[in-house]
Amino acid sequence: MATIVSGRASRLIAAGFVVALISAQSGCGGDPSLPKLGKVSGTVTYQGKAVDAGHIVFTPVAGKGGETGQSATGEISSGGSYSITTFNTGDGAILGEHVVTVELRKAGEDAYPKPNADGTIDYKLPKSLGPVKYSKAETSPLRCTVVAEGTKFDMELKD
Repeated sequence: MATIVSGRASRLIAAGFVVALISAQSGCGGDPSLPKLGKVSGTVTYQGKAVDAGHIVFTPVAGKGGETGQSATGEISSGGSYSITTFNTGDGAILGEHVVTVELRKAGEDAYPKPNADGTIDYKLPKSLGPVKYSKAETSPLRCTVVAEGTKFDMELKD
C-alpha cells in the first residue's frame, strides 16, 4: 500500500533533507584538516597608555602546538584592543605556546600601501614607535599559551 504525502509535508521533508545535506558538507565542527585554534584577544599598552595602532604576530613555539609553524596576526585598534587571526578573521591562534611580537605604529599609517596608477608601489617600512625588542621573535620577552576555551592576553610594553 502506497502512502500519499501532502504537498506541504513533501516540501518540509525536502527542506529538511537540504538542511541536513548542507550541514554535512559544511562540517559543523570546522575543517578537520586544519589545526585546532583558540580565540585570542586583549589590549596593548605602552608607557601606561593604550596603543592606538600596530601589528601583532603570534608564532608557535616548536613542540606542542608548533608542529605546523602557522603564525597568527592581528591589528591593534584604537584603545589598544586586538584579536588574532590564523585562517579566517578572528578565528584565533593554534593551541599551545607562542612567542608574541608587537610593532607599534602611528594611527592611520597604512602598513600595506595602495599601488600607484602605473601599478608600482612606493613602500616605506613603517617606523616602529615602541621598543625594538618586542618586534623580533628572537628578543621578545612576550609568551602566551593559547587554550581552546579562549585566551585573554593583555600586554604592557616597557622600555
